[in-house]
Formats: sequence, C-alpha cells, structure tokens
Amino acid sequence: MAPSGPLTIPEHLTRGAPVDRGSTDAVLWLIEHMCAHVGVPDLADVEVLDMGCGVKFTTTILNEAVPVKRYVGVDVFREMIEFLQANVDDPRFEFHHVDLRNERYNPDGEPLSSVAALPLADGSFDLICLFSVFTHLAPDDYREMLRVLRPLVRPDGKLFFSLYIDEVTPDGYGYIDSVVRMLDARPDLLDPDAVTVSKEPVPFRDVDPDEPLRIALYSEEHARELIEGTGWRVVELLRPGPHIQHSFVCAAEPPR
Repeated sequence: MAPSGPLTIPEHLTRGAPVDRGSTDAVLWLIEHMCAHVGVPDLADVEVLDMGCGVKFTTTILNEAVPVKRYVGVDVFREMIEFLQANVDDPRFEFHHVDLRNERYNPDGEPLSSVAALPLADGSFDLICLFSVFTHLAPDDYREMLRVLRPLVRPDGKLFFSLYIDEVTPDGYGYIDSVVRMLDARPDLLDPDAVTVSKEPVPFRDVDPDEPLRIALYSEEHARELIEGTGWRVVELLRPGPHIQHSFVCAAEPPR
C-alpha cells in the first residue's frame, strides 16, 4: 500500500536534526552506498532491519518511493516509535521500541548484557544496518549489540554499521580529519593531546567525557577485535564518505 501523502515528522521527534531535502539526499546516497557494498542493486528484494532507526530512512523510503521489500525500524526513543506506528500505513513497514540502555540516549534502559534476545523472529532479515549507533557505543555494548543481532539474520545475510575510527583518511571525510583541520586553523580551540594524529591510537576513547558517548572513537585494530567471536565475519572496512563515517560490512558466520 502506498502512503496517502508525504510523511511529515514533528520536529521534537527528529533529535534536533531536521528532515529536509539535504537529509533526504544524504539517505538516498547512503542506501545506494550500502547496497553497492552488500552486493544488491537496491532494496526491492531485501528485508531490512534498521537498528537505531530514527525517522530519516522511513521518510525517505516512503516519500521518495525507494523500493524495499520489508523495513523494520527499532529504536530506544519510545515517542518517536509510537508516532511511526500510528502514522505509517504501509504493510512493508513495522516499528518496535526497545528499552535498551545507552549512556547518551537512554541511560535508564536495560543493559544490553542482560538482554537474551530482541523481540523479532530469528532468521528473518537479509540485511541489518546501524547508522550512527556504534558511534555512540562503549566496547562492552559494541560486542553485545553484535551478539543480539546475529540470530536475526539469514545464513547468507549481511550487516552494515558505521563507527568512528581513529585515523587520518586520504579523502578527509573522517572525524579525525575534521579534528586535524580544526587544529591547523585554530590550535587554541583544542588540546592536541585529546586526539590521535601521529601517535599510535589507543583501543577506545570516549572523546568528550562531558557528553558521554557523543563520540565513541576506536582504533581499527580494536574495532575488528570486538567483532571476533560474535558470529560475524568482516568482509570490508569502508573509509568515510560525504555522508558517513567508517563502516564495516560483515557476513554471518555459521553457528558453532
């Protein structure tokens, strides 16, 4: 069933990031970018779980008539999920609230380590994506998130997630690239010891302790180590682009 009109999101449900032409173009780019790296032409035959879904993918897919077989959005923001449940009248879409703890977005939620499973059927997705979720996860939750997601994907399924990696990149789109530019322009604004540029990266850094997990920064080595033993195998680590930080493409490993 096609939507009867454009889906409009109340501003207080967007977490301060407007849903506009710019964000729509960014999501279209992200979908094309993700599809190219998980090996599908588009999402027309793909059942997608978007963990930490927000609203921008839903509004873009609906309002821009992006093909998708099934889209399931999950988020800790209850009011937003309830709005989507009440206002998206399309059988391809469903939305679920989960009360999972995140120090930045849901500090009173249930710790991921105590969650046996998410309220979704095992083996029901071709693709699981997380945009700007691992960018706000501490190492323990990084592993736990991978653990609880693994049963939900089909044997040939893929995982795509973005994160902050502590390195300077050739194209200049990464977080550290932006820090280097700021240091070059206004060295008085930042403490050089707060970033890693030429020295060996530490495994993990919560960059801004005054705003916990606003930027969860990982060395590449540690980011890969945390995936080991979770049921996922790294296929590719992608460098940042104009609308995304580093991102991992992973494939499901057979159960041991």
